[in-house]
Amino acid sequence: MRYQKILVALDRTAASDRVFDHALGLAQASQGQLQLVHSLNVNPYDNLGKLIDAGVGLQNSAKVQHEEEAAQLQRVQKTQQWLEQLRTEALNRSIEADFVCKVADPGPFVCQLAETWAADVIVMGNSGKKGLKKLVLGSVSDYVAKHAPCPTIVVPSDSSLEAELFSKMN
Repeated sequence: MRYQKILVALDRTAASDRVFDHALGLAQASQGQLQLVHSLNVNPYDNLGKLIDAGVGLQNSAKVQHEEEAAQLQRVQKTQQWLEQLRTEALNRSIEADFVCKVADPGPFVCQLAETWAADVIVMGNSGKKGLKKLVLGSVSDYVAKHAPCPTIVVPSDSSLEAELFSKMN
């Protein structure tokens, strides 16, 4: 199948290289373009201790908030640099590419962007979570496969497994 608009959801794990390579192969085969996407998921519990300390007056709340904002800005900048490197790699292979980096819940964000951009396919990884961990934490790839407006190719983290194509039947 020929995909012209390929949305590539990346999560900065080791599996992201496999996802990117798979998307590059699809784009080269169909002369398509890539939209590289990374969602910085805000975890409200990351700094719970500091927030509690600030709430009871053990730390200055303005200082805690400033430190968190500075850390978030640094994460965004590092992620944008990483995405720019991937974009440059695609351009060096004569594949049109752009990227989006946003602080958002990854599943809904990827689906919304796929609809807005009119993606033909989404390529993303699978974290390999199983059992209770998957049940409790959920899976972004499961969410996207169920809610995306287009087919979703899930590239497994295990290199011995093949990518799977999921397509909702409307």
